[in-house]
Amino acid sequence: MSKRFLQMIMTISCMLLLCGCGAKTSGTISMDQYPEAVPETAEASDDEMGDMEAARTNDEIYVVISIDTEKRLIGLALPDSPRTVQYGYTQATQILDDHGQFMSTAKLVPGRVVTIGELDDEAKLTTIQLARSAWYQENITRFSVDPSIGMLVIGDTKYRYDEHLRVFSGDQEISLEQVSENDVISVQGLDKQILSVQVTTGHGTIALTNTELFEGGWISLGTKIYAKVTPDMTLEVPEGTYELSVANDGYGDSKTIEVERAQVTTVDLNEYKGEGPKTCLVTFEIHVQDALLYIDGEPVEYDQPVELRYGVYSLTVIADGFETWERQLVIHSKEATIQIGEPELAQEDEQEDAQESADGSSLISGSAVSESTDDSETVSSEEKGTSTADATGSSTGDYSDYLDTIADLIKSLADMKDE
Repeated sequence: MSKRFLQMIMTISCMLLLCGCGAKTSGTISMDQYPEAVPETAEASDDEMGDMEAARTNDEIYVVISIDTEKRLIGLALPDSPRTVQYGYTQATQILDDHGQFMSTAKLVPGRVVTIGELDDEAKLTTIQLARSAWYQENITRFSVDPSIGMLVIGDTKYRYDEHLRVFSGDQEISLEQVSENDVISVQGLDKQILSVQVTTGHGTIALTNTELFEGGWISLGTKIYAKVTPDMTLEVPEGTYELSVANDGYGDSKTIEVERAQVTTVDLNEYKGEGPKTCLVTFEIHVQDALLYIDGEPVEYDQPVELRYGVYSLTVIADGFETWERQLVIHSKEATIQIGEPELAQEDEQEDAQESADGSSLISGSAVSESTDDSETVSSEEKGTSTADATGSSTGDYSDYLDTIADLIKSLADMKDE
């Protein structure tokens, strides 16, 4: 053999040997046999958490917990988790309602439930949409909460909530215990599960000081809230602007106050005393023939205006064929007109035969309402006005927290007349 031929044989043998070694290694060691990586137990960073959340499907729903329109940042929380994430958005981000129509960013308030789209090249959201799968109820005034079993009742319908429920008052997150049944709320949920609660109209507290002169008298807020004054009393009322009036024993006044959400408004009744005792000229217009008028149990002639000191009076009207009409009368203005019954109904009564009068089924009904300079139905002006509250429970000092408007009373009269 030539030397060149022997070199070729040796080269081929080495190549076969190397191939054999490769085959042997492939058969005995594989990637499947390497030990699995042990997951880290440390909590993921915010950036890692954001990446994880971005990988979720578009069907995932979130509760909006914050919105920064200047920095274009939106904070989101998963309904079933305490974890929160934050995303950026741009002018190009599509903000959609639950029908897929474009809407203002102003509607992305804390508490709304949304879905999100993919991220763009700058890791900003491309789409934010109100969740189609979630229902939304607003302007809820009739509700109750039972925290012992995690139940929120709206009207007559029961819903459940868990420890991850998000509750907001404006832009602030609060606890459910801070929500009062005097509040107006909006609620968002999925099936029978409440996901978020928004307080749209909150409540504040009125604290009265220097009450001595007016104790036993009445305080009114607007036309619907009336209460007897007690020492250093407090009232929890919906937030808003009120005409606060107070009267007792010839003294009283009216002033406008502002009640802010979750705040205490202190009212010094010394500022309502003024110079006294003051009196009011009250004109009674009773549209029932031969009706008798009693004030604090004493008969009163009402063909001329009656002068009464500022304070609280028991008003009674009696007429043959009618039920007795009684109201609590609060005087805190210089002049007032009290209308009882309607002129049109009084004319009809005169034309009716004696049969309807004999059965005594109709009720004299009306309202102590002023003809104030602004033609409003209720009383708050200093020039003219008065107010009424239901007399039920007045002798025991119970609160009367509802004032019938003239429309309600006239309707009551008309309904009873039809019967």
